[in-house]
Amino acid sequence: MLLQGSLQEFSLPNILQLVKMSAKSGCLTIRREGETGRVFFRNGFITYATSSPQALPLGERLVKAGVIGKTQLKRALDAQRRSPDGARLGHVLLEGGDIDRETLEQAVREQIEDSVFTFFGWPDGEFQFGADESPSDEDILVELNVEHVIMEGCRRIDEWELIFQQLGSMERVPRLAYSDHVEEEGDLTLTAEEWRVVVHIDGHADINTILHECGLDRFRGAKVMYSLFSSGLVTVSEPVIEGIGRTLSVAVRGPIDTYNEVFISTLTDSDTVKQLRVETIDETEVEIPVLAGQMPANGNGDGGDGEDAAAQDVLVFTVSSASPEEAWRRLAAESSAWVLLANANDVDSLRSTRADLQFVKRLGDVPYVVAPYMSMAGEELSRKQIVRTLGLDGSTPVVPCQLRDRQSVAEVVRAALDLAAARARG
Repeated sequence: MLLQGSLQEFSLPNILQLVKMSAKSGCLTIRREGETGRVFFRNGFITYATSSPQALPLGERLVKAGVIGKTQLKRALDAQRRSPDGARLGHVLLEGGDIDRETLEQAVREQIEDSVFTFFGWPDGEFQFGADESPSDEDILVELNVEHVIMEGCRRIDEWELIFQQLGSMERVPRLAYSDHVEEEGDLTLTAEEWRVVVHIDGHADINTILHECGLDRFRGAKVMYSLFSSGLVTVSEPVIEGIGRTLSVAVRGPIDTYNEVFISTLTDSDTVKQLRVETIDETEVEIPVLAGQMPANGNGDGGDGEDAAAQDVLVFTVSSASPEEAWRRLAAESSAWVLLANANDVDSLRSTRADLQFVKRLGDVPYVVAPYMSMAGEELSRKQIVRTLGLDGSTPVVPCQLRDRQSVAEVVRAALDLAAARARG
């Protein structure tokens, strides 16, 4: 049987039911721009599902859940590569005694449910069912009833709507709060899943980041966060990075992530937040770590004076240097100005800034400031050496920066904003 069509004409639950009623074996492939999903059947039962790009591979799922350690996974992957018959990861873990069959089957069930739930959220796409096609990378084939999978998918959709209605956005930053329940009961008991989430709540990481780090799949992690929020144990603040493009914002870029982060932490102090921005790059979803903070209008980091100062606060942010250039270009279009941090310990260290400088120049008429800093004690390079090594022209501002001195860092940001204001006027 060959079944094909559009998800706009046939809903996914109806397609799954049709395959089930025919009691066929094979693979249902669903495609839309940049994404592919595959659901495998045997005699009308769902036995496996996967997506590309895959959000959480089986091995990583087991590590994050605390079932196996990173060392065990590495050893199993090495054994898998050495296996002459292409042994599957789950089989290798079973044979090595690292995991029991019941635990592995449960992980496979969760992977199937998570994948199919993702497909339920696709508003459009093309589908095709091919008979007698089996998965090439299965570990253990479980059998899930189609009705169970459909009911689970519909239940998750309803719960996701409630979660988003209450939390507002996965880019909000949660903070622990004191609940009246604790006062009334005198104690507090958290489940293992709640502990997995709570230990990552530090007042800086956004919900996306916590869900990525807590070891639970995204849906279960979000449910736990919602439960903590509903019980009054967690509050959430507005997402900082939503301000990029909506207000004055300065992008900080340099060859060494650690010093970029020190720059922002010095400037914003306790207002620094870690957020995980999801972008579609080259037809795949990429998680991009963002560190951001608000610099008050007075630039001193002490909160400013009244409503007028708050209205002029500046968003300062940086992105991991390993992030794709496409992600940087998108952020560039939303930024008011740029700060290029340059390690000026010596000429060789300074040369690593050339790539960042070329990137900004390719953006066109973008206001930017070069901020040389010293990461180690030594003789500071002169401005003439910095200009010559980086190939700067006389119009490029070079503002020396002491990374751990707030006034110095604030002066760099103000210099970048002055350039942006001059461009806007001219």
